[in-house]
Amino acid sequence: MCFGTGLVKDLCLTALPSGNLTLPGAANPLDTSVDGSCTQIVAQSGGLSLCVIAGTTVTVSGALVAIGARPLVIVGTDAVIVNGTLDVSSTINPRRTGAGANSSDCTVAGTGKNDSGGAGGGAGGSFGTAGGNGGTGDLNMNGSPAGSAAGGAVGAPQASPKVVRGGCPGGAGGEGDNNDGSRLAGASGDGGGAVYLIAGSAITVSGAGGIFASGAGGGATTGAGGIEQGGGGGGSGGMIVLDAPTLQVQGRLVANGGGGAGGGGNSSGGGTGGDGTTTSWNVRAAGGDRAESGVGNGAQGTAIGAANNFDGDRADGGGGGGAGGLGVIWTYGPLQGGTQISPAAITH
Repeated sequence: MCFGTGLVKDLCLTALPSGNLTLPGAANPLDTSVDGSCTQIVAQSGGLSLCVIAGTTVTVSGALVAIGARPLVIVGTDAVIVNGTLDVSSTINPRRTGAGANSSDCTVAGTGKNDSGGAGGGAGGSFGTAGGNGGTGDLNMNGSPAGSAAGGAVGAPQASPKVVRGGCPGGAGGEGDNNDGSRLAGASGDGGGAVYLIAGSAITVSGAGGIFASGAGGGATTGAGGIEQGGGGGGSGGMIVLDAPTLQVQGRLVANGGGGAGGGGNSSGGGTGGDGTTTSWNVRAAGGDRAESGVGNGAQGTAIGAANNFDGDRADGGGGGGAGGLGVIWTYGPLQGGTQISPAAITH
């Protein structure tokens, strides 16, 4: 009746599943905030309740997206097989927040300072690794208040979470131009969600399969609404955990950070940051383009092997948003394969 050996240990089902289960079902995206989406809701000491979906063998055969407040836990009393994609990533366009994202345990990503001559960019969210700082705006001190507009400061990473939880949002960019609410700030990107797989015998991710928990890109306001605004910071990657006696991973496990948004200029706002990459698992998400000359680009997102240039650009106009940091990928059990994983899996 009870399953799991790791961060989720001895998760006890009120009733054993009576048969196999294939996902996605009728509801796609699956909303973990809806009680009926879950086989069972399990309290988690110190964290959010978990939405548990259980079957004898659980197979993900299509493209399953999970949103909602609760992290998603899939239990196969025998096996879990991922032949399709299981995605708890957050995205900026369209706006989508992955299951269990934006944990209350996150350290705060700083927001950019308001400035009518060019606001500061928001910092990226931090989780498994630190994100990037927001770029400073108004370096030529051409607006009010006097002085350059500082970018948001990045928060500390939390690489060893004690509960199942999602990633962390970036900080919003500062408000530009009139500095009185008539112009908008670049919106923050959401952190990636959380998904935890448990199986009695084996978890298999086929070569065509993938599990994704990447962060969203930072936001920006196009057109006149984004004049001199700071770009929003990207969200960090979330959490992916696999727990079984045998782990066979030929596909992709990805929890990358989103790119920062570009800053606004004299006539328009910059471009949104790219969402954390999934298909191109080891490629950084694009940073948002600056609106025009003299404005800061957003930082590229994070991916495995990328170790620098996470801060948004400094500029005379609006500063760029910082990149979101990497998420965490943990395994309990011997990992076979695993050549397409970002960040690197940590075996417990």
